[in-house]
Amino acid sequence: MAAAVDNEATGRARRGRNPVMRRVLRRQLVAVCIVAAIVIVLLLVPTIKSSGGTWGAIPADVTVPAEPGTSGVTVAGVQCRPGVRQIPWSKYAPICLPAWHGNNGGATWNGVTAHTITLSYRMASTTELAFLYSILPPSVVGTNNEAVRTMQAYVNTFNHYFELYGRRVVLVPFNGQGNFINEDTGTGQQQAEADAVTVATKLHAFADMSLIDSSTMYDTALSGQGVVTFGLYLQDYSWYAAHAPYEYTPGPNCTKDASAIGALLGHQLAGLPAIYAGSPAIRAKIRSYGILYPANPGSTLCAQDISQELRRYGAPVRLMDAFTFNLSELPAQLTSALAQMKNAGVTTVICSSCDPVTPILMMSAAQSQGYYPEWFMQSYFAQSDSGIDPFIQLVQKAAPGEVGGIIGTGVSAVPTSSQEAIRAYEMSHGGNTRGIMPSYPFAYGSLMMFFDALQAAGPYLTPKTFEQGLANTRELPPSVPGGMLGGWSFGPGTFDPASNFQVVHWYPNVTSPEDGEPGTFLTCDGGKVASFAEPAAVLPAHSQLDCPKA
Repeated sequence: MAAAVDNEATGRARRGRNPVMRRVLRRQLVAVCIVAAIVIVLLLVPTIKSSGGTWGAIPADVTVPAEPGTSGVTVAGVQCRPGVRQIPWSKYAPICLPAWHGNNGGATWNGVTAHTITLSYRMASTTELAFLYSILPPSVVGTNNEAVRTMQAYVNTFNHYFELYGRRVVLVPFNGQGNFINEDTGTGQQQAEADAVTVATKLHAFADMSLIDSSTMYDTALSGQGVVTFGLYLQDYSWYAAHAPYEYTPGPNCTKDASAIGALLGHQLAGLPAIYAGSPAIRAKIRSYGILYPANPGSTLCAQDISQELRRYGAPVRLMDAFTFNLSELPAQLTSALAQMKNAGVTTVICSSCDPVTPILMMSAAQSQGYYPEWFMQSYFAQSDSGIDPFIQLVQKAAPGEVGGIIGTGVSAVPTSSQEAIRAYEMSHGGNTRGIMPSYPFAYGSLMMFFDALQAAGPYLTPKTFEQGLANTRELPPSVPGGMLGGWSFGPGTFDPASNFQVVHWYPNVTSPEDGEPGTFLTCDGGKVASFAEPAAVLPAHSQLDCPKA
């Protein structure tokens, strides 16, 4: 009976004789139309998404910029045409854009307004600096004032040249609760997270660039607050991918480095005598490798990457040892670790994920035991034109018998007078370099990458469009060869742009083009350039290095 009633009601509705059902059907039809309209809008309007959900759609009224290289005049008055860089004298700037005018979307993300992009910088505490200065003098590390002055000079120059779509970058230094020394030893989590909250909720920064005053712990806390971060602590590629779109570095990341190290030490040098060792007895031995690295998850993964790459070339690591980055205990730890390396017959010690302090203590500990092996330094430490010479010169003073054995991956040095980082500083500082921080190349490389991404991101700035900007190869082509930062290239998944390297060797008696003091890196094998993507394609198999005689 109930079925009969239902069928009758349905029949009346179909014939239009049931007003209640007609109203229900009309409502359903309206609902279907609304859903269909929403779907069409979502298909037509670009939507930015992350693994956590929707970031938000780019409004249709945001003004799209011209294509890179379009004829016109840039915001800085440069004549734009195909192939011209936004900063004509930079090898790393994006392709130029004619001056943009229009709607940039206003406040598109925390730290972004219609007129500004806030960039924070956490300054080291006085106690922290005093501890650091007991090992590394201010003339090498620099002071807080020098760091802020240098970064501000670069920000000023880049604000003038780059197309930021009606905005400018505002640098905001601050004194945090945490410090990188505690954070590097695994303590200070609460303070690091408190500083990250300050950056996000009080300073309202879009990005943070604390350079040497940062740490992996602090950087991770910042990404948790939705803040874009540039760190100098190198991680495995998977770490950057897991924290996308927030974590970046000028690089190279340690996955790239492991590829280079495997090709150099495994493909080219393995099975041959360790001719760069300081001891005649070790020079007569076939190379065997050991790895020293900081005892934290990121550095452990980086060391494992190196070991895996060497094993792939048939050159297994004989010994791996970790140390805790506690400056008061570090000398004793390194003395013990190097004694084990010596007893195990290691001819070539690889310093993986090393900071500026460790090589001084490490080589001093080796020298005190009469252990003079070859030393391998990763790209981070062999970029002789990127602020590294002064650090290795300190090692040279502390352990003069060791430094002649340093080989590594890096790039050719560029004389200070020819460096674009110097020119950019002078442009904002009355034509002189007074007050520039000694490690200025680190600041320059990080800020250049940051501004590259800002321009390539377009007017509607969010962390996701920032990430997408670094994938834009039309606007960010490979760098011009011969730059002070080595080769850069961009594309999908770019968390650092480093693209190639050279093999370098330390020469204690050669004057550095960086600071005019004794000690610098020179390139081997005729300055041959190898790609991080395919290093073995360039490096010769089973062949000793051909380094200059000096």
